Amino acid sequence: MWFNADCSAEVPGKDSFQTALRVWIDKPHTINRRLTGVKPLRERVIKPAVLNSDDALCTLIEQLSAVDVDGLDSVLEPLTGHPECSWKDASEIVGYVLERELLPKQIDRFSPVREVVMVFGDSAVFYNASKTSAVSPSITYRLRLSDDSRIHLEFYKFKCEDEVSGASWLKEHVLPKVTKWACSEPTTKGKQLVVPSLSQVPIEKYNAMYFNLKKKYGKHLCKIWPETTDPLKYVYEDIAIASYLLAVWDEEKQNDHDEAPTFIDVGCGNGLLVYLLAAEGYDGIGVDVRKRKIWELFGSSTKLLEQPITPETRFPEYMWWIGNHSDELTPWIPYLASRSRPDARVFLLPCCPFTFHGKYQRQHGGMSQYQSYLLFLQGLCHDLGFDVTLDRLRIPSTKRICLVCKPGERKDQQAAAEDIEGFIPSRIDFQQETRLKQEHEAHAEKFEPRAKTEAVRNCTQLDRDFLDCTVDLLAKKLLQLGGDSSSGPPESPEEHHWLKGGNLHLSELADLLSKEDLNMLKSQCGGLQTLVRNHKHIFQVDKGLVSLNVPKLAAEKVGSSKKNSATKPPGKRKHCWFHRNHPQGCPLQGDECTFIHE
Repeated sequence: MWFNADCSAEVPGKDSFQTALRVWIDKPHTINRRLTGVKPLRERVIKPAVLNSDDALCTLIEQLSAVDVDGLDSVLEPLTGHPECSWKDASEIVGYVLERELLPKQIDRFSPVREVVMVFGDSAVFYNASKTSAVSPSITYRLRLSDDSRIHLEFYKFKCEDEVSGASWLKEHVLPKVTKWACSEPTTKGKQLVVPSLSQVPIEKYNAMYFNLKKKYGKHLCKIWPETTDPLKYVYEDIAIASYLLAVWDEEKQNDHDEAPTFIDVGCGNGLLVYLLAAEGYDGIGVDVRKRKIWELFGSSTKLLEQPITPETRFPEYMWWIGNHSDELTPWIPYLASRSRPDARVFLLPCCPFTFHGKYQRQHGGMSQYQSYLLFLQGLCHDLGFDVTLDRLRIPSTKRICLVCKPGERKDQQAAAEDIEGFIPSRIDFQQETRLKQEHEAHAEKFEPRAKTEAVRNCTQLDRDFLDCTVDLLAKKLLQLGGDSSSGPPESPEEHHWLKGGNLHLSELADLLSKEDLNMLKSQCGGLQTLVRNHKHIFQVDKGLVSLNVPKLAAEKVGSSKKNSATKPPGKRKHCWFHRNHPQGCPLQGDECTFIHE
């Protein structure tokens, strides 16, 4: 009754096959983009009589097909028992029967699909109990590991993949992906911080909130976005963060926490998260050292305050302290929250790693700086009396692990206050004990809020003579490496041997500069690479290798651009570096070059 649709290349063995099955069972949304996740309903363990018989399995599938969703228990109950532990905690998943709902992203178009997954010794069977194919194939299929270590995709009863919806998709997408997972080597180097996605909120609740907020605010906010940043990234990322917070707060309410959540977003930036939470009926404010243009568009219902945060800042009227990419303020937020009120809660979504007095230095070997910083923050919040949970958000960012901090077991109020009062000095002394004791009488003196006016650090504000000398030094070094170009115009045959120079890595070019010059560049964002990219009319960079950018005809540049072919070339504003400095001059005539020849 099983018909083979396709099979994979050889995989390492049974253990790797089971590892791949775990991923597919737990996270089908990683392949099926119509899904947002899975809602587990019930776990059972199948009895040996069915587990070891292919005929008994076929009979079970026929019995399941004869009933609707409400009748599943009547079929499964006599053949199964209760597991000793969850399938996620079991060393092997053989014998488990899992009932769950596959949750669609578009809740206005699709309904959840009930699915039964049965795991046997060398295979896993997937049965669509809803018998609909809108978000998941309606065909019953199994993934089976054969004796020659190949994964077979098999359909129940159907010989031709065109006979049923979803069969081709299983063959073209699911089988290759499961095979890839089975062939992937497990990560064994160093320590890894494994944080599941959306583990602290019901996924169906989060998805419903995200869908509704996206529909309510998404397009409108993108349309009116006045900042130079990408609205698609910032709008939908903040909608996802707001959805997560709303789901957390709703869970607290369900757990008999009567007080309505209030919030303060510290270092709120564009204020969008404050706007979204306030628009959903929650009282709170956003605080930032610098006002943004978009603040004017939010209206009076969105409370945004332009002021610096210092170690003496207190906001006892707000329960939740939010730090969303708050950089230097990140470690201060749980400290300030704990000093503002004893039942304060904290949500941190860290990005750039900072301690109380400067950049964070990795303290955990075998980990990335980001993961080490997460452990640092987790320990810091715990020491301040919080119960800390890590969760992974679904946002378009590589830094998407958040810390949700709620009040833990505390000492009496006076003892807790004394501990908190001495917390910052003790933390600072850990790294710079002697010097800081001499220089600081109080930790407030150590804190320096970010300047109200954001400094420009893209190399454009450096001394003009320094920039010109550095560019000349780098370009002439590349010229010394030789190399001819045939990029000259066809009517100028002598220019076919125009010297274009060679290429060097950025690190090799850095060796040409003095220590003082390098330090000046390092004070800018991106350093030497930013300087080189700012002069793209002279240099081009490819995978860290720098070479001279051979001048092209103005018509070629316009023709190769993504703009309309009718676009006129821009007016000439800069002098041609090659005309002035190249030993052979510019390979183009003055009326052909996009830069000034004088």
